[in-house]
Amino acid sequence: MPLSRRGPRLIPPAARLEGIFLESVLPVRAFAHLTVRQRMSSASLNEAFLAWIQSIQAHHKTTLGWVRSIECFPKPHIHAALIAALSLDCAFVATLWQEMVAPRYSEAAKVGPYRRGHCGLGYILKQLDSRLERIEYSDNIAAFAPGSGKSHFGTSSAETRQIRRIQAQILRANPEAASLRKSHPARDAE
Repeated sequence: MPLSRRGPRLIPPAARLEGIFLESVLPVRAFAHLTVRQRMSSASLNEAFLAWIQSIQAHHKTTLGWVRSIECFPKPHIHAALIAALSLDCAFVATLWQEMVAPRYSEAAKVGPYRRGHCGLGYILKQLDSRLERIEYSDNIAAFAPGSGKSHFGTSSAETRQIRRIQAQILRANPEAASLRKSHPARDAE
């Protein structure tokens, strides 16, 4: 859901394809365009974003994953896709950013339900493979995909618990997803 009509034309083919793939495997719930009133360092913007994510999780009582891009021009701003088992209250999410980061700046956050097929993830990834790339994924993003199971890399017990918690949230939100998850032998290898 790019916020302008020009967006889809600016998306390189690799970003478009990656966005289509991610959209097909992740329960993306919201698209956000987040700004600040005055200049912020990248570190401060990152801290604000992570605090915002924590607050959304606390309010909705669910674990979030995310894909984001921090862009510096014309002023620092973030494009983000929020991933969750359940739908999110987009008005609350937008108001929360405004209250936390830019009080009295009504244009600080534009958040809406994610619209599949509108290349929102591609828009976030539009700087993929460019020298300006500032694309990041939450550490837990793979846990939201069907068939996410035992990793080939070491995982801590805390990471394993988080994966199980996310999978349980998805199954509670969508019981039909149980058959999808069971059809992937990699998950059963845990």
